[in-house]
Amino acid sequence: MLACVNVATKQCFALEATQTPSGVTQRDGLGYSRLSFYLEQLSDCLPRLLSLTHWVGDGFYAKKEVFDLLANAGRHLITRLRSDADLHHLWLGGRQPGQRGATKKYDGKACFEDLGRWEAVGVHPVHGHISLYTQLLHAKRFARTLRVVLLRDTRSQKYVLLASTDLKQQPAQVAYYYHLRFQIELLFRDAKQFTGLTQCQARSQNKLDCHLNASLAAINVARLMLENDESFHKSMNALVRRMTGRRIWQVIYSQLGLEGSVDVNQFDSLQCQFWQRKAA
Repeated sequence: MLACVNVATKQCFALEATQTPSGVTQRDGLGYSRLSFYLEQLSDCLPRLLSLTHWVGDGFYAKKEVFDLLANAGRHLITRLRSDADLHHLWLGGRQPGQRGATKKYDGKACFEDLGRWEAVGVHPVHGHISLYTQLLHAKRFARTLRVVLLRDTRSQKYVLLASTDLKQQPAQVAYYYHLRFQIELLFRDAKQFTGLTQCQARSQNKLDCHLNASLAAINVARLMLENDESFHKSMNALVRRMTGRRIWQVIYSQLGLEGSVDVNQFDSLQCQFWQRKAA
């Protein structure tokens, strides 16, 4: 699924959801793989999302093909690197007197245990126990220079490597944008609980595509309603209960006659008593 996040409010809205087709290979380079399918999805959506300049993906998207696709479209990618990523410091000394041959490009492999060559830039904007270090490093695997941010947990001394193709981006912003990536998981949670994301029994691709995107579109509308009405207290459960109650109220009053009574023998007038029935 592709989604966009409001960095000010942390609200996440679904853009497109597509089920990975069967028969694709797990590993890249072996015919039509999952990466090939994901690249097609990105290629289809990028021309329609011109205002979204920074894209965030988990460690799976740390692939040269993804870097190249977004770079050719004028976008930036923020992703997570392996803890043993092959990264090299850039050589900034220029040509030395009497030097022969090509100018030196790199100044040694980056070390993630000794941070003497890294620039300390404060703490994580959300988690105060995580210290941030940054450096411009070259990744030979991706054939490009990256803004690498090392997040070190001061309690466990473990670290995580994040990378951005925007070399001028602030390290704290890189860490914050990747932190917001988790909001996409809350979309799945709400869609499963309130709009029946996993309750479709269709098998054709078109029907599944319609169901998935309709379910997530309903969550988008619900989140806009929650944002504009403070009486819901940002609760999806409160919104669903009020909408259900309103529907029951409308049906009951639609069944009332001119004298204000209901014919209990009519089937339509009995439907409302089953709406809140729970499974046995």
